[in-house]
Amino acid sequence: MRPVFYLLLSVLIASFSGILVKLSSLSPETIAFYRVLIASLLFFLIAKKHKVFPLWDEIFTIAAGFFLAMHFRFWIAAFDHTTVAGAVIPLTLQPVVTNLLSYLLYREKLTPYQIAMGSVVVLGVLISALGDGKSLDVAEGDWMAITGTLFLCGYLVLGRKLNQKMGSLTFSMKTHVIASIVLFTLSFPSFEIVPMREWFILIALGAGCSFLGYLLINLSLKSFPSGIVSMALVGESSLAILWAHLLLGEIIRIFQVAGFVISTIGLALFLLIKA
Repeated sequence: MRPVFYLLLSVLIASFSGILVKLSSLSPETIAFYRVLIASLLFFLIAKKHKVFPLWDEIFTIAAGFFLAMHFRFWIAAFDHTTVAGAVIPLTLQPVVTNLLSYLLYREKLTPYQIAMGSVVVLGVLISALGDGKSLDVAEGDWMAITGTLFLCGYLVLGRKLNQKMGSLTFSMKTHVIASIVLFTLSFPSFEIVPMREWFILIALGAGCSFLGYLLINLSLKSFPSGIVSMALVGESSLAILWAHLLLGEIIRIFQVAGFVISTIGLALFLLIKA
């Protein structure tokens, strides 16, 4: 029962990420920087290994940290332009794109059936992003979210091998530290004194959604196949849309509903049904 609890709790915690970003008045650059900085400090405190690994492993870890930084930079920025639904629906692309990149890089098996179902997921995301006569500003936010998701896929593909060599805690610690440095260098986050309310949001994002969320997902992966975990994490998008409707009063567009349903069905078939 405990592994199921870890998985469901990780989904619940992560589902509030978009709400917290929407509630903050800080710039996307500042939110992204403090989120990964707080998480990196916590990972550093509990990671058992701080040793140096072979050169190529460290180079790929730096690349993964850069991808993680760009994921948060683009995905968090998307909330300034689009709704929570518009930002979280593209996350359904993650398992499909990750599997495609793993096939190209590692020659992991990818069947024609999976390619077909992956195309259904892409179609659903495109329907959500392009439909319902959105303004240019909202459309820009949707594409920012898609871009952020693609960077996340790059991070996960590199992490698939590096996690095995370094251990998940060490890999998470190293990549979050690198992401912090990248965001500090490229984004110029604000260091002005902010209200306690903003610190609550930043700590909830860093300690809750990033640090605790990753820990629980790693624990879940010890008991469930990655496909099951990926499918369960789609619940993050569903709950985020629900919270945005209930707590923020956001209106869910018909094309967003259609796109999300199509992409979720495609993802379920992609992950759970073998050809």
